[in-house]
Amino acid sequence: MDYEQCLEVAKEAALKAGNFLLSQKDTDMVVENDDDRDIKLELDRLTEVLIRDSLKKTDIEVFGEEIESTINSELFWVVDPIDGTANYFRGLDQCCISIALMKGKDCLLGVIYNFNTDEMYYAQDGKGAFLNNKKIFVSAVKKINKASLSTGFPASESMESSLDFLRGLKQWKKIRMFGSAALSCAYIASGKCDAYMEKGVYLWDFAAGICLVKEAGGIVEYAELDKNRYVVKMTNGFL
Repeated sequence: MDYEQCLEVAKEAALKAGNFLLSQKDTDMVVENDDDRDIKLELDRLTEVLIRDSLKKTDIEVFGEEIESTINSELFWVVDPIDGTANYFRGLDQCCISIALMKGKDCLLGVIYNFNTDEMYYAQDGKGAFLNNKKIFVSAVKKINKASLSTGFPASESMESSLDFLRGLKQWKKIRMFGSAALSCAYIASGKCDAYMEKGVYLWDFAAGICLVKEAGGIVEYAELDKNRYVVKMTNGFL
């Protein structure tokens, strides 16, 4: 199976998962874990099972947020069944399904699907980035004082570093906190925001965004912070 076929499989998996999550929006959701600042629903796990089942036909291993797995291959899928679970749980539309195909540290294709708005963002290495079959590009904003930054508040940081973070926000024209790293990446790729920066995110949060932002003309930088967590910076290339 070539990468173009893999992209179609990923898009189909995202659509199937999105339809499932839409059907569950008005049900009594089972909370499996609410001990820290995040929330885990039974639906997170059930949706990942559904996505994994759809990706089986590619014979490529899957690294997901909800189901523990060991990756023994350089080529692997990265899946976040619901990025923005807290938003989904509270009936907010800023949540999505994120699927990426990685080869080592390179992202070969990415799919981010906001099932609430039926917005399918997708990209393949060397093929461009798209939103619902229309080609998308990053913004042309060149000055920080004219730019919108998407980020997340680093609640686990020390007071001193949190204050440094807040001081740094003053230079931007607008600050947006959507509660979904994947959607933040999609908004950079489509020119809806100009930069996304966050500390302490996981690979499944932003993996699909790597390919999307690059193919839309932006720049992506990320480095491992500690075990499984990363510091990420994505921009339109001017900031």
